[in-house]
Amino acid sequence: MNDETPAGEKQSQEGPIEPERDIVYYYSRERRLSRASPEVRALNDGKVMRPSLSRTLLATKSHRLLFFTIVFFFAVTGLVSRFTGRFSDTGFKLGNNTVALTILQEEGVLILGIVKEIPKNGEFYLGSVDLAVSPVLPKPKEGEESDPSQVFVHRIFFNPIENEIYQITLPFDGTDFIVVLKAGEEQKSVRLKARN
Repeated sequence: MNDETPAGEKQSQEGPIEPERDIVYYYSRERRLSRASPEVRALNDGKVMRPSLSRTLLATKSHRLLFFTIVFFFAVTGLVSRFTGRFSDTGFKLGNNTVALTILQEEGVLILGIVKEIPKNGEFYLGSVDLAVSPVLPKPKEGEESDPSQVFVHRIFFNPIENEIYQITLPFDGTDFIVVLKAGEEQKSVRLKARN
């Protein structure tokens, strides 16, 4: 065997002599990471992004569509309940019907709202309902005469419909009112304050 081996070559007892070379890699980790998503880069840097509710809800297009559909549904439900619930302040029974009254002030006009619901089963009143609305006047001071009260009279008809809404414009101003309703022989009196 030859004791002289060229520099950079290894001698092997089992086989031919191989030259010692530096291994050349064609794989560049930096280049791969430059094309990776922000999540992969964060994982590589050791910054683990914790899942959040907003990322989960808005992660994909279908998630965003579902999320905004749910938000829209709740917004519509809220608006509907706000505007249909405006007339449900004072509820009472009149001829076995449930009646709710509210006085609203919109753009300087007073509107008396009446919502009538019939019971699910049983008997209830159908027909004309007379109503009278009068503003509550302050007590006169000593020595003064009281002003004659104004009374607005109107007639509505309860029909055999499950829910009915009546809106009646009142011809006077004020914030405090007495409303009297008479259905057949039954009569109810309610004191209401106008709302904006």
